[in-house]
Amino acid sequence: SLSLSLSLSPGKRLWHQLTSCLAEFVSNEANRRGDNFIQLYQQFLAKFEGKLNQLEFAKIANCVALSHEDPQAAVAFYDAMLEKRMRLGAEATLYLELLLWLYKLTSRAGDAGDRAKTLSDVKQVIESKRPELDALEGVMDTCVHSTYYHLATEFFKEAGPHESYYKHALMLLAYTPMDSMSAEQATSLATDMSLAAISGDSVYNFGEVLATPIVGALVGTPNEWLGELLRCFNKGDIEQFNMLVDTYSSEYFAQPALKLRHNFIKEKLALLSLMNFLFETPSHDRNIPFAAIADRTRLPLDQVEWLAMRAMSLELIKGSMDEVDQILHVDWVQPRVLDNDQMSHLADRLGEWSEKVATASNFITDQTPELLG
Repeated sequence: SLSLSLSLSPGKRLWHQLTSCLAEFVSNEANRRGDNFIQLYQQFLAKFEGKLNQLEFAKIANCVALSHEDPQAAVAFYDAMLEKRMRLGAEATLYLELLLWLYKLTSRAGDAGDRAKTLSDVKQVIESKRPELDALEGVMDTCVHSTYYHLATEFFKEAGPHESYYKHALMLLAYTPMDSMSAEQATSLATDMSLAAISGDSVYNFGEVLATPIVGALVGTPNEWLGELLRCFNKGDIEQFNMLVDTYSSEYFAQPALKLRHNFIKEKLALLSLMNFLFETPSHDRNIPFAAIADRTRLPLDQVEWLAMRAMSLELIKGSMDEVDQILHVDWVQPRVLDNDQMSHLADRLGEWSEKVATASNFITDQTPELLG
């Protein structure tokens, strides 16, 4: 218990146990009573903070800072901690710097002019602190990386573009355990990532987010349909998309990111439908008639050429078109993270290829025994 740990004299050098107990106590919001966290720091922790693991101390200091009701007092506390950067070391200092800017960004204190400056400052922090973050590669505790990408996602969520938010949110998931998020945080992140993936200009690989457990946070919530929509885009399933939009029309068009970009989203889905069609087509048979593409993508025949040119300009596919015979010749399709159904399809293709190799090998063996011994 905390009382037992506090009764232990710091002179006994039980710093690790004491640190763990303090961290557990202040990280639980239920333990907060008025300014008791602040008093705990001032009257107890401040006397021996230099003897603790400094990164763990920084985590405790963050909880103390967040317990200030006055935003200016919280910022002043962060600044006071950062004055000890020589003792803190590079990792703990970077961690507190990122937490300070995350607090400034999310507290939304000040007028519109202050907000614009805060966004500008945060953008500079994200760019300037990246080399320091990269220098920490290989460390066991991922809290600094998690905080960096948390700051970046909050910034790009407000400032845009959607694809930058999505990219940094994926990195946030890579460094942040799901069990460290509250249900509310996970649901909010899953909602925002789904919207960013669907409406983002350069996001055509949905398998990355579907491979994480974050989309599961939408199950049982009013936004569960967004997870279905995300899986629909991953498969390029136009019929399923139309059904979902009809079923959840009010919810769909209540989202500004979807309502304002509805035409772009339909274009994006057609491109994904083409990519999935090509993925399902054997690589030796990728001379696709325009009519087959029109049937798969539900587009008029006269729009297939535009769709193919758009896919090539985005480097989703590489190939050429025979406009006379109306054939699309495809040499390459952008690699993607596959879901279970797509992996199953790929396994079937590999099985077919293996059978063809075996047949060819047997033929050569039968026809040229003198060469093969």
